[in-house]
Amino acid sequence: MKNAYSAIILVAGSGSRMGACRNKIFLTLNGQAIFRYSLDLFLADSDCQQVILVGKFDEKAHFEHLLSQRVQFVIGGSERQDSVRNALAVVTQKTVMVHDGARPFVTASELSALKKQKNAILAAPVKDTIKQIIDGKILKTVPREALWGAQTPQLFETALIKKVHEMAHKAAFLGTDDASLVEQFSDVSVTIVQGSYENIKMTTPEDLIFGQAILANRSDD
Repeated sequence: MKNAYSAIILVAGSGSRMGACRNKIFLTLNGQAIFRYSLDLFLADSDCQQVILVGKFDEKAHFEHLLSQRVQFVIGGSERQDSVRNALAVVTQKTVMVHDGARPFVTASELSALKKQKNAILAAPVKDTIKQIIDGKILKTVPREALWGAQTPQLFETALIKKVHEMAHKAAFLGTDDASLVEQFSDVSVTIVQGSYENIKMTTPEDLIFGQAILANRSDD
């Protein structure tokens, strides 16, 4: 299958900034757990041959009913980067997408756009004026024309992302996302695929309000 890929979904979040007493990916939007939106999207894509849920050991039981030949669970590490590396060890396809389970609003059309690339990430142009700050004072205004906010999924050739993850591990380098490891440890260019401003990461209580609005707007379309 030409566009076959594996999907890694990170589900080892916390609820601290959300003000929740449990993993935020179990919070619900319209009665469905946040992580289920992206899981269901990948499962609906016939090109997605394998889904790897990466989570905490003590939360594995919450995912048991979802596991199958196509969906498996891997124990995560102490950092997000460690969790991705653990999942990469069991990836079966030559291409892999890495996605945060706290981003429930990625769309099928965005997956399709990513699959046309070799190594690419979803991102959106920065809308706000960006200030560089030192000691609480503005140093300068950063031109925003070339600034984009990174999102997930991020798609990579499996051999490449495995290699840079191992190199980062050996160098004790902690990147801010998977694309940053490709930037640091290879000369491969990563393509930007324009995503949607709706592809938000559920992080704070306000995001639940935005999420409900996004779902309401989509149901009206």
